[in-house]
Amino acid sequence: MNNSIILLIGIATSFAFLINLYLTPILIFLSRRHGLFDEIDHRKIHTEDTSRLGGIGIFTSFMISAFVSPFLVRMLTKDSFIFVMGKINIPLLILSIAIIFTTGILDDFAQVRARYKLVGQVLASIVAVLAGALITQIEIPFINYTIQLGFFSVPLTILWLVGLSNALNMIDGLDGLSSGIGIIASMIFGFVFLINGQFISAIISYSLVGALFGYLFFNFPPARIFMGDSGSLLIGFLLALLPIATSPDSPSSLVLPITMLIIPIFDVVAAIWRRSREKRNIFSPDRHHIHHKLLDMGMKNRTILAIVYGLSLILGIVIIIFESTGSHNFFLVLSSWLVVAILFIVLHYKQK
Repeated sequence: MNNSIILLIGIATSFAFLINLYLTPILIFLSRRHGLFDEIDHRKIHTEDTSRLGGIGIFTSFMISAFVSPFLVRMLTKDSFIFVMGKINIPLLILSIAIIFTTGILDDFAQVRARYKLVGQVLASIVAVLAGALITQIEIPFINYTIQLGFFSVPLTILWLVGLSNALNMIDGLDGLSSGIGIIASMIFGFVFLINGQFISAIISYSLVGALFGYLFFNFPPARIFMGDSGSLLIGFLLALLPIATSPDSPSSLVLPITMLIIPIFDVVAAIWRRSREKRNIFSPDRHHIHHKLLDMGMKNRTILAIVYGLSLILGIVIIIFESTGSHNFFLVLSSWLVVAILFIVLHYKQK
């Protein structure tokens, strides 16, 4: 990487990090002053009043960095980066991000019913589709065949964005878990975008890395603040959105987010299967997510984080190899998915 690209990474990450590092203590203070705490119940791991406003800091620092960093890079470097995202309508894309964040904020403050949260997620996804973020084709591994989705691209994209948003939301039940997964995924996203010359997407990714690092400083166990739905929905939505907004016509554009988010994806699939089998609402909460199962096995919070972070880093290496080779190595990617699937199956049948 040349010096300009290192500067690009450094500015986007550091700017968002510093903003959130200073903003989060203010949010913690406001929470204490106005009693804005995450409710304690039998499903929750925390036992003390903890602020639920972390999503505000993540959103604010991320948006400021994503807007300002491109101008700073242009001012400080002589390289003429092309800051575009293909045919994407940037104002509509920003609107979709604002809608998903607002949906989460409403739930953080007013405990919105699941069906109304779903409406907000679907609306944000529709706006993202109108902005040009679409899954238009799917590549079938090994046989060199691509399925053109045609009419089905719109509902599939909406299902994808809503599904990933909820996956990060559901797994956000352990100090440092969602933010750590988000940091590692965003770092890998940013690296892949950089090597492909997609600089706007790289800035967005590293702005999210910085914002999450600033938050994790206060969320690492024992947490002093939680991100709430406004944070978890935002992270899931961004990580689902970025690859298809950056390369909407790439048949392998889903490989990057699926691999980096395979843990929350399998967790939400397991939750839907579990609740459907028990004839419960699929949005009804329970205490059987992956982190709950590991806690029930006697593992400590930080041990669980080390396992999940380590596995996420390995998945990141798989993606780097996949993107760096001339012919995409689907066997390696599918093998990594299988390993995570086996982990979930073993945990499911593991006796307490």
